[in-house]
Amino acid sequence: MLAAALVAATVLAACGAPSSSASAPLKGKTIHLTIAGGVGGTFDLEGRALAPYLAKQLGATIDVVNLPGGGGLKGWNAVAHDKPDGLNIGIGYIQGMIANVWEKVPGQNFDATKLSWLGGYAGNRGQTAKVLFANTTKPPFDTAGDLIKTQTKVTELGAVGDVSGPLFFKVYKVPYRDLTSYADASAQKVGMLRGDGQLDVKFYPGWSSLVTSGKLHVLLDFSMRDSWSVDSKVPTIGAFMKAHPIPAEAQTAMEADAAALDAGAGVFAPAGLPKDVADALSSAIAAAFKEQAFQAQATKSHLSPFYLDSSAELKAINTALDPKTVTIMRKYVPLSKGEAS
Repeated sequence: MLAAALVAATVLAACGAPSSSASAPLKGKTIHLTIAGGVGGTFDLEGRALAPYLAKQLGATIDVVNLPGGGGLKGWNAVAHDKPDGLNIGIGYIQGMIANVWEKVPGQNFDATKLSWLGGYAGNRGQTAKVLFANTTKPPFDTAGDLIKTQTKVTELGAVGDVSGPLFFKVYKVPYRDLTSYADASAQKVGMLRGDGQLDVKFYPGWSSLVTSGKLHVLLDFSMRDSWSVDSKVPTIGAFMKAHPIPAEAQTAMEADAAALDAGAGVFAPAGLPKDVADALSSAIAAAFKEQAFQAQATKSHLSPFYLDSSAELKAINTALDPKTVTIMRKYVPLSKGEAS
């Protein structure tokens, strides 16, 4: 129902009269917002929630379309190679796009550091965090510290292209096997409840009911931020590394992954966007996040209400894609066998 409501909202996309600060370069235009993923996913819902408020700020119409495929790769490629006129923008999961580079996934054919970054949803804040879940019955790891002390091989119900779980296990020398035959989150939930796996890494919102019912337990938040509002007792990876030091290269890898996750979902456009158009879009995105109605809707729908500006996004991307960082990451992450993240 939420997805349907957001679809209806973004089809209309006018959201009342244009803002008094409607930006001239795009006023009256139709802007195509491509979601690099399928309908109903976290970033699809976030993009559709933002669209009416962005339309209002720009005095434009926002046409939201989904382009799934390759874990978002198809959508990223399509927008990256479109005309840089401000009429074609996208929203996608930044860590997934970066992981494609780390893992040598074939088919991603653009330089992310040269795209026009416009701001977006900050990841890993509050209930939007990507976390490590543990099955409470097989076996019940009470803390992430307990997990790294185990001498028994653990089983993760990972997804193809997952970075955070295998990276953590390898850095902290946790013996593990990764089951990647689960096609979607629903199948992974069933697998966890059935006892096929002991651990999994996912965004919190879709699995929160399993935590509140006591069937899953959260061990770790993959963020460099100091606190997490869902459960203050759950450490961030930054805090965890302070308590459990690791070699410098391993810490670089963990920090790069966490920074990419913290960058969340970015709104981007092809390289070469004219400055006045880029400024208009960036200002409108920032203003849309500040609208009380958007904040209320995002909070009620358990979506991220947190804004991250384009300079912060680009900093995380440049850090993650620095050749030295990429070389380090490839010592820890599973390289692609021709499957997209």
